[in-house]
Amino acid sequence: MAQRRMFNKSITNSSVFLKMPSSSRLLYYDLGMNADDDGFVEHFMVLRMTGATQQDLGVLELNGLIKVFDENVLWIKDWKENNYIRNDRYQPSKYLSVYSVDTLGIPMVDTGKDSIGKDSIIYKKGFEKPTIKEIEQYCSERNNGINANAFYDFYEAKDWYVGKNKMKNWKACIRTWEQRQKDNKKIEDEPSWFNDNLTDNKPKLTKEEIEYYERTMRKV
Repeated sequence: MAQRRMFNKSITNSSVFLKMPSSSRLLYYDLGMNADDDGFVEHFMVLRMTGATQQDLGVLELNGLIKVFDENVLWIKDWKENNYIRNDRYQPSKYLSVYSVDTLGIPMVDTGKDSIGKDSIIYKKGFEKPTIKEIEQYCSERNNGINANAFYDFYEAKDWYVGKNKMKNWKACIRTWEQRQKDNKKIEDEPSWFNDNLTDNKPKLTKEEIEYYERTMRKV
């Protein structure tokens, strides 16, 4: 197993990470240092060694940084962003056969390569809903002012459907919201009732329906 661990500053310098209590941030580092090469950690052992609490663990899970499987094992969700491990040092986790890790986006190692890089990582296809932290980080990068909680709650309530179709790319949907805000100054951070009728390209509502909505908003 590789003996060195790395942490991506895009995660540890994010507003979501820095707003957490210092004890939770420290626990994240301790979990990372004690994880195996696929990002699995026996968190009971780490909590006992460091004196961290279940509350600290809960804060990390609430913010989308870890996935707790049971009372013994968790997975660091940003592992593939933090660490790329050389093939000759990579030791597959014993938990790969226990948990359905391929559905979580853990990188699979191409043993024909000398190291793990972008070209040698295979991700399982299919939509994986983002965490609030990921939405907030992407919106911050684009400086679009979109409310990450509102975006998440809106599509969570719709089971991540856009119209009649399952969402395929949440970042593209964010960009659609951006364009909608530019087109209609009345739409700011919160989703409007006709967002439910959007497709990836254009709204299904007629021009008359949208004008009716705008007149109604002026009376509020």
